[in-house]
Amino acid sequence: MMVLTSYTLIAASFLSWAAGFAPPASPSSALRRITSSPSNPRKDALVLREVVADADTTQDEAVSDPASIVYYDDFLDPENPTGVVCARGVCVLPDDDDDDDDRDLSAPPSEAKRKERSMVDGILGSYLGPRLLLAFASVLYGTNFPLGAMMNDSLPPSAATSARMLLASVALSPFLFKLEGELAPVALLCGCFTAMGYITQSLSLVDTSPATVAFLGAATVIVCPTLEVLVNRKDMSLSNAPQTWLAATLCILGVGILELYDPTGATAASDIFSQIGVGDGLAILQAVGFGTSFFLTERMMTRVPGQALPITAVQVSVTALLCMAWSVSDGWVGAENAGSYGVPMMFLDPTLRTAALAVAWTGLITTALNRFIETTALGKMKSAEASVILATEPLWASLFAALWLQEDFGANDYIGGALIVGACLATALKKDDFRGFGDFFDDGSDEDTTNARPLETKGSFE
Repeated sequence: MMVLTSYTLIAASFLSWAAGFAPPASPSSALRRITSSPSNPRKDALVLREVVADADTTQDEAVSDPASIVYYDDFLDPENPTGVVCARGVCVLPDDDDDDDDRDLSAPPSEAKRKERSMVDGILGSYLGPRLLLAFASVLYGTNFPLGAMMNDSLPPSAATSARMLLASVALSPFLFKLEGELAPVALLCGCFTAMGYITQSLSLVDTSPATVAFLGAATVIVCPTLEVLVNRKDMSLSNAPQTWLAATLCILGVGILELYDPTGATAASDIFSQIGVGDGLAILQAVGFGTSFFLTERMMTRVPGQALPITAVQVSVTALLCMAWSVSDGWVGAENAGSYGVPMMFLDPTLRTAALAVAWTGLITTALNRFIETTALGKMKSAEASVILATEPLWASLFAALWLQEDFGANDYIGGALIVGACLATALKKDDFRGFGDFFDDGSDEDTTNARPLETKGSFE
C-alpha cells in the first residue's frame, strides 16, 4: 500500500506539471528570459540569438553544413560569446564572470575582489577545479553499474530501478516546473528513451558483468552520429567527419573483442556467437536508449541553453512513471512478502539495508546531485575536454566491480574495453586533427569559414 501511495503522489505531481504548461513562449517572452546589459556583450549576443532563433532564417552560404551550432563546433570561434559547451547530452552556456571583458586579464585580482570570491568560486574559477569536479562526476557515474548489480541481488530489477527513479524525481522536482513550455513535448519523448536506457541497464545487470554493461553502454558513440545522419541530415562522410568513423571503428572492434573473443581458447570458432547472452543485447539497447536521449537533449538545449536540470527532472519523472507500470506488470506490487520492496519500507528492513543504501546513493547522488555537478563543471571548459574526462566512466565501473564484487577480467575485457574507451576519446577530435594524414580528409573546399556565423533554423524540432 505504501508503494502505491508513493507512486500515486509522483503521478499526481507529474500530471499537474504536464497540465500546467502554457503555450510556447512568444519571441517577446523569449527575450525576457535574458536581460540585455550594456556592460555584458555576452548577454547582448544571447538576446540577439533569441531573435534569430525565432525568426525565419536562411542557410549561411559560407557554412557548408546545415546550421546547427551544437554539432558544428569547428565553425565557432573560441571567443564566440554565443557558443555552448556540450558533453553526454548536456549543453550549458560558458560560465564567465560578467566583468571579464572589462578588466585587464593580465593584472592580478585586487584584494577586495579576492575577498569577495568564496572558496567555491575560487575552485570553479581555477583551471583544475572544474576539471577535477567533472572527473569526480565520472567516478560517481561509474558506481552505478556495480551498485545496480548489488541491488538486483536483493530486489527485483523493477523494484530497484523504480525506487531509484522515485528518489531522483523527488530530489529534482523543484526544477520540474522551470522547464520552458516549448520543450515539453520533446522532453517527454526524451524521458521515454531515458527510461528505456535505465530499464534495459537494470535488466542487463541481472546476468551480465557490470564492467561489460558499462563498456557496451559506451556504444552511444555510434548511436548519436547515426541519429545526426537520419534526423539532422548531417554530412558524416569519411572526408567530413573522420573522427566519427574512427570512433565507430574502434567501438565496433572493442565490442566484438569484448563479446566474441575467448582468451582461454575453449570456445570453438563455430560457437563464438553462443557467448552472446540476453544481457549483452539489453546492454546494447541501453546505449540506444541513452544515446537517443543524449541526442534529443542536445537539440533542446541548443535552442534553449541552461535547461539541463529541468530536462533531467522530466526525464527521471517519466522514467519513474514507466518503472511504476513495470513494477505493477512484474507482479510484486501488493504480493505477499513484497511489502519491503518499495519506498520507504525498504529502508526499515534490516535484510535490505545494503540494497536500500545503494538505491539512495544511485537515486540522490549519482542521478540527481551528479547532474548538478556536471552542469556546474561543463560551463568552465570546452566540449572536447569534457568528453575526454567523461570517457573514463567505464574504467571506474570496472574498478569498482573488481573492488566490490571481486570480478576477474580476461584479455578480452582489457583489449575490448581499451578500444571502446579509445572510441569515446576519438569523439573529442576534430576534422583538423587529421590534416597530417595528407589530402585524404580535405573536402576540396577553399572557403574560409573561420568567421562564419552559424544560425539555428526555425524548424529544428519539426
